[in-house]
Amino acid sequence: MGGEGATPDTADRGTSVGRMRRLGAMLVLLVLANACGSDESAPISGATEEPNQSDSDAPLPEASFTPGERAFGEVTIDGTVVQYISLVPAGFSTGDTAPVVLALPPGQQDIGMATEIVRTHQTEALARGWVVVSPAAPGGELYFRGSETLIPGFLDFIESWVSPEGGGIHLTGISNGGISTFRVATQSPDRFRSVTTFPGFPASDADIEALETLIDIPVHMFVGGRDLGWIDPMEETASRLTELGGDVTYEVFPDEGHVIQALSDGVRIFDELDAAR
Repeated sequence: MGGEGATPDTADRGTSVGRMRRLGAMLVLLVLANACGSDESAPISGATEEPNQSDSDAPLPEASFTPGERAFGEVTIDGTVVQYISLVPAGFSTGDTAPVVLALPPGQQDIGMATEIVRTHQTEALARGWVVVSPAAPGGELYFRGSETLIPGFLDFIESWVSPEGGGIHLTGISNGGISTFRVATQSPDRFRSVTTFPGFPASDADIEALETLIDIPVHMFVGGRDLGWIDPMEETASRLTELGGDVTYEVFPDEGHVIQALSDGVRIFDELDAAR
């Protein structure tokens, strides 16, 4: 395990897991209340794009993408409309094989936040030939507060227009999206090839207990050294995965806050994603 994570010894294990659960419960409430509303919690700096409001009532075609650019789309999953942002490399055509990353957005997980995480991935994704898709949480029901049930159908939708390289999809998430990655990955571990959070951790007892389902999936966890409240549960998650025999990278970035500026260019994230291919 890389970085600054440490594995607790057996005597401390029960205390550590209990503390992680208590912190997780407290932090979920805090994150939901703040919804990335402060400078420290904002996922990415810069303007947020929104769909053309004049077309907001018009249904968008399925598998909406524009090679080399971000594109808005929507699809109905189990009777629920899910908006998403897609990014595909230049020259991409329906049915092509490509590495695919499902990027779960931060904050309220709305379409603006989905745009932000795709923007974070954009330069490196296009340069390296990746497809990126980020779904907004319908009605603000976060992907660890109910909307996670839509993800298997959304994965089916992605696979209807792109053939994921290696037969699986990579998963990333920031903040609320990072918390969501553990819920989503543990409910369908056979469908993912890697998990990357910056930051994020399993915030429920069930998610913690389900970590054993991820031991065959590379898990990358990054957190800012000033992101107090997130460091301990993330370190304990990394330690638990290591104890279970998982493939874990855990790193603390000194002097960084909730928004890890060192990762904002996407280079390190895609280095890890490429390594997991």
